[in-house]
Amino acid sequence: MNLKSYLPYHFIIILSIALFSVSQTAVFAADSQDYTQELEKLEKQIQEKEAKIKELEEKAAAYAKSLEEKKTQANTLVNKIFVLDSQISKLNTEINSTETRIDETLLTIEKLTLEINTKESETEILKKRTAVILKTIQDYDEVGLAENLLSAKTFSEIFTMAEAMQTLQEEMQKKLEALKILKAALNDKKQEFDLKRESLEGLKDDLSYKKTIVGQEKASKKEVLNVTKGQEKKFQALLKETEAQQKQIQQDIEAIESKKRSLIDSSKTPGSQKGLFSWPAEGVITQKYGPTSITGFTNPVYSFHNGIDIAASTGTPIKAPMDGKVVASGTNGKYAYGNWIAIDHQNGLTTLYGHLSTKKVATGATVKKGQVIGYMGSTGFSTGPHLHFTVYASNTFGTTQKWYGLLPSGGSLNPMNYL
Repeated sequence: MNLKSYLPYHFIIILSIALFSVSQTAVFAADSQDYTQELEKLEKQIQEKEAKIKELEEKAAAYAKSLEEKKTQANTLVNKIFVLDSQISKLNTEINSTETRIDETLLTIEKLTLEINTKESETEILKKRTAVILKTIQDYDEVGLAENLLSAKTFSEIFTMAEAMQTLQEEMQKKLEALKILKAALNDKKQEFDLKRESLEGLKDDLSYKKTIVGQEKASKKEVLNVTKGQEKKFQALLKETEAQQKQIQQDIEAIESKKRSLIDSSKTPGSQKGLFSWPAEGVITQKYGPTSITGFTNPVYSFHNGIDIAASTGTPIKAPMDGKVVASGTNGKYAYGNWIAIDHQNGLTTLYGHLSTKKVATGATVKKGQVIGYMGSTGFSTGPHLHFTVYASNTFGTTQKWYGLLPSGGSLNPMNYL
């Protein structure tokens, strides 16, 4: 028996839409309840992680404040051990914070996955509802509008049929608009998902390097105690010897670079271009470029500062300010630049990053703007955690093997002309 031959056109249209909508809504309502409960559970867990992150960040800030206060105190063995212990505690707190961020990111990814799956289900339901309407139109258009109008027995039935057609068109428009909005929301969620996945990889990387830095700080503490045998007299003797060597090395660097500055070929370097480089690290500028009489930091060891110093805490990420290639890398121990990296930006400029706690890239590596290349530290000739950032004219840059390691040098330019 053909249902179409027994029921009016408009009634079948409305009935088919209503029956499908009711059945699908009932199914989705049950799923929606589970979805809401799971979403609320994940959101609560995420909020708990965020609260813990805030607590750990406040604890790390307290350690940072304590370290800053210690800078003004005399350089004694007790003070040195206190600083190392405080840095280790601060880094361990940051490690806990990073681990919590990883947990929070994983929960957010789980939440996004749930939202994406739900929106994909909603999209499929909308597609099926739209398909039912289109099928209804296709089936009953075969009868023809004129035939349906002629089959109507009263004007009231004709008007009812016209209203049914209008209802059908409005329903179709609603479904198409809802489908468009849902697809846009789904795309946004997928983009957010991709960003979180990328963020997760960065956090895992950061966690690994922070653990490496903690190991280095513990090794430094062990070395100090082993060499001095815990005696202040031996510590001061070691300090005096080291400072004398550092002073001689800095004077040698200044003499070399004074000559190399005269070799700068301005035709091979870009002129002053503010914003050419992005900032390589967050922090406070504690010393500017140029003669120490005007740099904001008078130092009897040297009279010219060949870069700028950006101070922050140990473990602060150092980022490439522009695309380039790592052309040199070295380790000077307690002298000169400590752990350092040099990047040639293929535009006549080569940049140097000194006093790093640890490095992420090696000679020959290609780096992109904003890529983390290392972490801030206080290696080499340094009074506290900071980044020494120098800009050289590439035609003057070179390295020399010294007894304490590979030494970079060149004709320096004012970094502030390019930041």
